Amino acid sequence: MSQMNLGRLAAEWRASRRLRLIVLIVLLVLAGHGLSALAARTDADRQRYANDLELQLRLEGLRGPNLWAPRADEAEAALEAANGRVPEVSSAGSAQAELQAWMTTLAAENGIADARIRVEETLDVPDHPGLWQVLGRIDGQIPQYGHGTFLRALSGGLPWIQADRIEIGDGTSARLSLVVRGYYRRAEVPPDDAASGDASGSGTSPAPAPAFDDRAIPAQETRMDAAPEIRMESVP
Repeated sequence: MSQMNLGRLAAEWRASRRLRLIVLIVLLVLAGHGLSALAARTDADRQRYANDLELQLRLEGLRGPNLWAPRADEAEAALEAANGRVPEVSSAGSAQAELQAWMTTLAAENGIADARIRVEETLDVPDHPGLWQVLGRIDGQIPQYGHGTFLRALSGGLPWIQADRIEIGDGTSARLSLVVRGYYRRAEVPPDDAASGDASGSGTSPAPAPAFDDRAIPAQETRMDAAPEIRMESVP
């Protein structure tokens, strides 16, 4: 029976051209699909081999000359250089005096009329035991068209003097209100000098300048990269 079926199938295969074309198309589709899957697998294996080779080369490079020690020395030197650029003061009162002198110069050079300059008490900088921070405030009248010059002069104090809040009006007699935060590095005092200063009483900090109401300053986390709040007001 099976031989008869096979013979009939062979006869139909020889007699039907359409059947032969259909079978050929099916075989071509299957072959194309197989080649595509094989090519994708080959590309994946090639990429995996390249990644493994790159990782091997990197690991072999780590086994070579020790580069971490020079890099650590370079990073430490860069950190010391950055710390060395921070203005150095000998006492908390000196930090207040430095910031007050800087704000006085800023107001005078930019023609701030009726300038009222006040500074807060010196505070420690969280997570930076060798730094002090001082808040200062300038209130006055800025000249007309003097906004750009004033802001450029203010940016000259960066990064160690940063603006916490700026309020500038508009008009011929515009109101100015500026709150800045200055950072200063504590000077290293030899133990003998510190002991003699404590004994003579000369090591005490001078009385702080009149402080402004810190409730007028919005509460914020102390950050070295905090952006200032700028507010522009129009005066009719």
